[in-house]
Amino acid sequence: MIKIIQLLSGLLILLIVIPQTPTENIVLRKFNETGFFSNYKNAKKFVDILTWSLILIFIILTFVLNFV
Repeated sequence: MIKIIQLLSGLLILLIVIPQTPTENIVLRKFNETGFFSNYKNAKKFVDILTWSLILIFIILTFVLNFV
């Protein structure tokens, strides 16, 4: 079960991180267009937190799976 969660978190990382480029951030633009955020700054902060959280979860799951 943990390996499936690790695989899914790895795929989510790829889907979120790859489109983020310095010139155009498709993920950020899509989050901003949803209307959940009051401004661009809030959407950017959310995407940053989401990206780093997924990376941290992936690293923790990889660490746990190496010792199980």
